[in-house]
Amino acid sequence: MSTDQGAESPSTSDILPSSPLSSLNEDLEAEDTISPAPTGESGHPLSLLEFAKQIVERNPANSFDNATEHLEPKRKKSKKKKNKKDALDICAGMTPAERKAFCFYEDVRVHYDRNNMEGDFKKYWFKRYDLFSQYDHGILMDRESWFSVTPEKIAMHIAERCRADTIIDAFCGSGGNAIQFAFTCERVIAIDIDPVKLHCAKHNAAIYGVADRIEFILGDFMQLAPSLKADAVFLSPPWGGPSYINASVFDLETMIPMNGIHLYEAARAISPNIAYFVPRNTDPKQLALLAGQGNLCEVEQNYLQSHLKSLTAYYGELVDPALELNTLEDGEETEDVDESAGTPLAAGSKRNIEEDEEQEHKQRKKN
Repeated sequence: MSTDQGAESPSTSDILPSSPLSSLNEDLEAEDTISPAPTGESGHPLSLLEFAKQIVERNPANSFDNATEHLEPKRKKSKKKKNKKDALDICAGMTPAERKAFCFYEDVRVHYDRNNMEGDFKKYWFKRYDLFSQYDHGILMDRESWFSVTPEKIAMHIAERCRADTIIDAFCGSGGNAIQFAFTCERVIAIDIDPVKLHCAKHNAAIYGVADRIEFILGDFMQLAPSLKADAVFLSPPWGGPSYINASVFDLETMIPMNGIHLYEAARAISPNIAYFVPRNTDPKQLALLAGQGNLCEVEQNYLQSHLKSLTAYYGELVDPALELNTLEDGEETEDVDESAGTPLAAGSKRNIEEDEEQEHKQRKKN
């Protein structure tokens, strides 16, 4: 069969007029078409600047000045003030007699609201959740407890450091420390000489669901100590009220009512594992001397919201093992307190409670 070699072959569009190839070819031809460069009155190509001016002159709406005129002014976002939630009134719905029975114990007020706090005392109201996160559930505290109870985050940290089968809280007060010990220890013996504070501690422990793990004893620790047995002892004696901070140095021997040196010796007869919670202006050397000849004392600074709140001195097995090892290996971390007394060693540590909080919560969940 012969073919005509000279004849022109038909285009793709003639064979397949509706083929997608036809539209594709048209698009390619359109892209290959180059528009002639714009020229001026002289017939010479325009510069880029002149070309841009022509565009603006032909369409003034595109100019910067006109465009800015049509822009709507930016509206400032109104900042909505967050309404602070009012504290839950646990006494709502109580009769006057029930309210009095709840808010007072032995004629001492043990439950406060904003209206009960006046003058300088009112500043503690704004710290209530730092002391007890469950305050709105009916936490009880007498007036003294507002400035003596250990802030909850610090109490949680100390409880993690003092894990033991049985621990004694020698001055439990309204229960801030005893409650946290109940989460980390098998048994807590909580002692206080004040029946009002002991009543508050029992009530608060029930709110946190740990009352069954705490044995509350009304009495004087110094008198009870010879008959007590435990794996660890926590000492947080009275500091003498907020005025302690006015002293340049807090003296354990003279500024603690029962003599802080004798107090430590009484606790040491029960167990060498002691945590001593003292004011931030306590002399670390005095704390180190309590450890005795050749023993180590760890003095920890407790920070909350970037403020130094207190010191906690650890003795016996409560001293951080890693810190003890570093102290023995590195002379820079040891402090010779008194060579004539056998050179007890004081190792310092600093704890920012809020930075450690997340890690401590994870550890608590595992247990």
